[in-house]
Amino acid sequence: MKKALIACLAVVALFALANTAAAVTCTLDQHPGATLLVPYFQVTVDANGNPIGSGALARDTIVTIANASTAPMIAHVNVYDRYSELQLDFNVALTGFDVQAWRMSDILSGNLPVTVNAKGDDACQTNPLSNVYPNADGFLRVKPLFPATSLDNTAGITKYGTPAFSFPLGLTLATECDGTVDPLAIGYIVVDHANYCNLSNPTDPNYYYDNAIGMENNLFGEIIFTSGNGLPTYGISTVNLEADTTIGEAAVFAADDDEYARSFYARYWQTNPSTYPTNVCPNCGSGVSPTDLNVTSPWNVTLQGDQREPLGLRYALRWFDLTSSGILTTNFQAWRGSRAVQGDAEFCTKNGEVDLPPVTLTFYDEDENTVSTGGCPSPCSSPTFNFEHEATQKNITVFQHPTSGSAGWVEVNFLNLTGGDILDQAWAAYSFEGSIALESVLIPGTALDPNTCNPLGIPIGATGVEQILPAVPVIPTGIGP
Repeated sequence: MKKALIACLAVVALFALANTAAAVTCTLDQHPGATLLVPYFQVTVDANGNPIGSGALARDTIVTIANASTAPMIAHVNVYDRYSELQLDFNVALTGFDVQAWRMSDILSGNLPVTVNAKGDDACQTNPLSNVYPNADGFLRVKPLFPATSLDNTAGITKYGTPAFSFPLGLTLATECDGTVDPLAIGYIVVDHANYCNLSNPTDPNYYYDNAIGMENNLFGEIIFTSGNGLPTYGISTVNLEADTTIGEAAVFAADDDEYARSFYARYWQTNPSTYPTNVCPNCGSGVSPTDLNVTSPWNVTLQGDQREPLGLRYALRWFDLTSSGILTTNFQAWRGSRAVQGDAEFCTKNGEVDLPPVTLTFYDEDENTVSTGGCPSPCSSPTFNFEHEATQKNITVFQHPTSGSAGWVEVNFLNLTGGDILDQAWAAYSFEGSIALESVLIPGTALDPNTCNPLGIPIGATGVEQILPAVPVIPTGIGP
């Protein structure tokens, strides 16, 4: 029955592809999404965690989010540190075609974006005059009778005080496994379309059960990295993740058959392998009853899991290494989404290794000379390098790479089922940084997995864990206003 359904969906998808140029889920493409990933940000801070906003060595990150729809909407912003520990979440009201930007140094100092409706009032359900779309000023999609947290209807706001808090956020300096101290506060951000202003977050089951997370593919944005002396300054698009009901259908089959289905947030709401096969699939199979919420928009009542397309595990990155001459160098940015919320003390063991499973890197120069690190036969020595945090930037000089040339490319494979999980996912990019203007640029890595819902190497029917083939994605129509 399952195979027949997948075959039928495949036929439907082919017809859809033949008649539209819209986005295709389970592949990385540049279209608005329901969730934005800011894979990496950095802010120079002092020993107490206070941002240093000026000076030649001060680094900062500007984040911009935008609404591609005519309809107003709420965006829920979740700020994580480099260990995937949530440090802050807040709501942003976006009018139709609106753009909102902020500096991460301001966010860490408590200065949050203040966004309101056309009358200058808070756009959330705390305002008794707040409207539900498609009414005028309809930022909300529902006014929840049963919100994700008990304070959502009284404390969920977009009109924050200045500052919203007066103490440094918890993104303090980190001691690396080799004993060195990183001078930057580092982390990542996810921005979700939200059906209403809330104080919840993607790690909370009620975020899905109580319909706080929305499904409209209207968000896009950018990330700009700056420094006090102006070099290097470069930017990149946010990673735009689309919502697709077929990914929710795959989650239904997974729950029915005690299997796993990959999605961006599945690592939070599907169970840990230690308790397998008792899956937790929010609203799988039935959706939310319209009587449970004050619903005026039909796309909010069939939520099955998070429905977000996941990221893959294998990337190709370019590199230059003219570091010794001071001409040009390369940095690699990596984001890793794993099951466990990591902690600072958990990352380094007594022998200096890290808990996150090692990656496999295969370097090539421009004459195809090769160097590999990580991944080895038995007996296996410890890998010489790893992306040890869930948001990381590393310079080319820490890698073993060909020295016969000064440029080439590297395949980075984050798949490691020995220490990882089939729900793990990753993203990678590379920057070229020079000593003069116009030499600095940041470029997203090339995804080598043909389908992020089923990355290369993910086993089907593995011992103890069986992963379902996701339903072939159908290009969505009519999602959102």
